[in-house]
Amino acid sequence: MIYVLNLSLSLKMLQRYKLLDQKTQRKLTFKRTSPTTIESDCAILDKFKNDLLSENTARDIKGKYFYFLQRYLRDTQKEKCKPHQAHYFAVDLTDGKKHLEHPIPQNKILEAYLDNDISALEAIYMPLCLINDFDKHYLQGEWEHNATWELPFMRYKLAGLKIQIKNLRGDIIDHTTWSMKDHFDMLGISVDK
Repeated sequence: MIYVLNLSLSLKMLQRYKLLDQKTQRKLTFKRTSPTTIESDCAILDKFKNDLLSENTARDIKGKYFYFLQRYLRDTQKEKCKPHQAHYFAVDLTDGKKHLEHPIPQNKILEAYLDNDISALEAIYMPLCLINDFDKHYLQGEWEHNATWELPFMRYKLAGLKIQIKNLRGDIIDHTTWSMKDHFDMLGISVDK
């Protein structure tokens, strides 16, 4: 009896798949043809954040939302730097491997965003700096925790990283005085909160 039931279910499943083969499939055309607007990017991030923080979202799903939020934020930060690779560049960049560095570490950015201390717009436009891959080791470990919001490049000096950094305008910045306000002014973005 069980064998007959299993055979019947298998035949139904195969018939269903056969019908799918015969059915005309529509083409899914969700691929975007142009970059999203900053308003759309902020809305997407806010949706992920709200779903992540919702009491109605199951714990195992929250893990996925957190992953999506991290990935989307990182990808959007890179996209909004185009056509450049970053907002800041080490003056002595070599032809070798490079590292896209967050002067304010990404985990701090994400935490501040989730705590409503910064907006999605601010999170997206946080400073990104292209450095030689070797130099990233100066900034890891305890130096990731010494980043300051007011002076994002100060940890470079404190970590002993002796490289000059230039901004998008080609100006050399002073690690000890270049502020977050200077950064957003350079980008022409108002972040009044």
